[in-house]
Amino acid sequence: MSRRVRLVASIIGLLLFVLIVWRAGPARLVAGLGAAWWVFALLVPLWGLVYACNAAAWRLLTSDGSARVPFLRALAITVSTFALNYATPMASFGGEPLKVLAATPWLGSRRAVGSVVAFRLLHSLSHVLACLLALVPAALLLPRMPALDAGLAVAGVGLVVTALFLLSRHREGLFVQVLGLLGRVPLLGRVVRRLRPEAGVLRELDAHLTSIYSSAPGRFRAALVTELAGRLLTVSEFTLIMWALGLGFHPLAGFVAGALSSLLTNLVAFIPFELGTKEGSLYLIFGWLGFDPSVGVQAALVSRLRELCWMALGIGLLWLAGDRATTRLGVRSTS
Repeated sequence: MSRRVRLVASIIGLLLFVLIVWRAGPARLVAGLGAAWWVFALLVPLWGLVYACNAAAWRLLTSDGSARVPFLRALAITVSTFALNYATPMASFGGEPLKVLAATPWLGSRRAVGSVVAFRLLHSLSHVLACLLALVPAALLLPRMPALDAGLAVAGVGLVVTALFLLSRHREGLFVQVLGLLGRVPLLGRVVRRLRPEAGVLRELDAHLTSIYSSAPGRFRAALVTELAGRLLTVSEFTLIMWALGLGFHPLAGFVAGALSSLLTNLVAFIPFELGTKEGSLYLIFGWLGFDPSVGVQAALVSRLRELCWMALGIGLLWLAGDRATTRLGVRSTS
């Protein structure tokens, strides 16, 4: 994406953010945040559990070999990876290269790449499944409007197709098939010709990617359940935020708000840092759920502050690890 497009997307997001804050009322937002400050004592450890689930699922997806990343090290790498992903303005992939390099001392480079790609696919799959589950209470709680009903139906079909595709990559691999697809694009012939001598390496990467699904399906199912549990914890965040903002205890409404807002913001992932899109989606969803839409903006800001706390912690882990941790998060311990 060009610099000009990124700039335009940033301006659009900023204008949307300012418009939504103005509509909700800045003074009211500040008052709501002041009344809900104590919820951070719940949200920070909640996301600690989420990252623990992420780390455990990643370790389960590691292909068989000489060693696996120790759990505490995997947890630290996971927190720092998500922190860098959040800091990446577009696509949120900035932490994956660091994760590969950090895991290489234990796994070797190709096992590390396979495990990181497998986890990224599983992470996306759990997101899709959580959104699919949220469509059921959404159909019950959201108002009956033709456009909204059609949107939920289209989202359901799209999510099912996406889930099947992500699951197939764990079974069939990714790297060699991507090379084949690139070969069908006329303008990319030169790139494909340069990569074809590396087909053996790509097949080995695919073998590491698919090994758990094919040779240890029980581990794959355990990883999926663990990752899905972490995903469900993330959307429960809005149940706590609603409670803190004085709306009462509404777990289904919180589930719908968290899942659908995540789905909507991913549809416009080209806007850096979800600027304005997170606030806008929750403004709409809270209104659809029968709450004051401005409280949705307050909920978005509370969630953003939690994101910044964990982002700071992840970057802090990199800093504490020393200069060498800028390329990898530690040196494999000797025994």
